[in-house]
Amino acid sequence: MSVRKEIVGIYLNRFAHKPLTVNPHWDIDPVSLKDVRIRWPGNYQWEAAGDWVDVLKYGFARYVNVSTADDIPQPYKGTVVFEMVIGTKTRTIAIGYSDYLPIDEDCARACDLYFKMQFDNNGYSAGNVVPGGYVSDGKRLYYHLSKLRRLREQRSYAVDVSGRFGLAFARETREKAMSLLAGQSGFSFTGGMNPISYLDFLKEVARSRICIDLPGLGPFCFRLVNYLAIGACVIAYPHAAILNSPLSDRKHIVYCRPDFSDLVDLCKYYLENDAEREQIAANAREFFDLNLHKDNLVRYYLHTCLRRLA
Repeated sequence: MSVRKEIVGIYLNRFAHKPLTVNPHWDIDPVSLKDVRIRWPGNYQWEAAGDWVDVLKYGFARYVNVSTADDIPQPYKGTVVFEMVIGTKTRTIAIGYSDYLPIDEDCARACDLYFKMQFDNNGYSAGNVVPGGYVSDGKRLYYHLSKLRRLREQRSYAVDVSGRFGLAFARETREKAMSLLAGQSGFSFTGGMNPISYLDFLKEVARSRICIDLPGLGPFCFRLVNYLAIGACVIAYPHAAILNSPLSDRKHIVYCRPDFSDLVDLCKYYLENDAEREQIAANAREFFDLNLHKDNLVRYYLHTCLRRLA
């Protein structure tokens, strides 16, 4: 690990936002980590992947020794391969961050454990493939999250419903939803296909009563993690994938019908029922802290590796 990356990791671990609670399902006995170390690849198959998966690497370093290993090949598209050394045994572990639901079958056969971030609801025949959760779109979210949550807690809403999407992915689906929302007159809607800066987008989320989640190349998009982290009431197109813990409809999120026939009505309902809307928003934030916040997500990965491989 370079000196610069070490500094970034230290800063992220010490000063970035901390979750409100520790997930008790992913307890890690410190004794079990005594003889564990991680060999992390020096390069990725797609170098941009570091913007997302590095938060896992930095998190692992809080618990075990993490060294950079340039000799670990990265032959699988949309996948990071690393090694976990447990005592005298070396295990090969994959993190599949590809947006597509299918796994790389060659990778599944070659690795001891395969974390798949877009984990198909129907599962996989390979028994070593497990849900990989999902990460944020970089480290920036954690530096702004405390302020964004305070802004959300003020409930000083500037708009009823918001959602911003590009047209490069799932164009037909996104255009249909945006057209329905923009064409109604019962509530205010902002967003559509008009881009704004990342921080302005996050502030917009914090000041929206409801946020819309739509698929991209895969069922999950980074904006969903942003929504949950800030604590928004999310109305979403049904996800064809599952996270490391399940999102519950009408508890953590609200799913509309796949044809969007109830999208506008659901928005109206939750705009009119403040208590239900705000409870879903609070549950969403708790879900993020327990399951997707980088600190608990790292604990999930370590817990799963030790349970499956030690």
